[in-house]
Amino acid sequence: PMTQAERHAIALRVDSATRAFEEAERALDAERVVAHIAPDFYMYNDGVRVGYEPTVQMIRQNFVTLQHLEPGFADIEIKVLGRDAALATFTFRDSIVDATGTSFSFRGPTSLIWERRGAGWLITYADADHYPVPGP
Repeated sequence: PMTQAERHAIALRVDSATRAFEEAERALDAERVVAHIAPDFYMYNDGVRVGYEPTVQMIRQNFVTLQHLEPGFADIEIKVLGRDAALATFTFRDSIVDATGTSFSFRGPTSLIWERRGAGWLITYADADHYPVPGP
């Protein structure tokens, strides 16, 4: 069994990794975002299963078309699943400005499973639902 200190240390590392992932999105740095994703990654994006390659392709193609992205992760909670795995859950509110200057926002819940890979942590699974935020 893990001690509370071990659980706390893992939770801090995964919280830090989740915040670094958010910051990479905010910086519109596709390669830093991709660096957080494990090669065996898959996700459910609005209920549709998407694997690693299409996810990476989507990130790389979409980020170059954006002027601004404010990901806005809120209420991050980390549940330690074991020495090498943890679940991060949070709500997000993405404020986006595309290449044409059009602004739009989405909000929703996200779950990320992080696994320790070598010295770091990578996302192996994600689930995100995107709901439009009505404009003014």
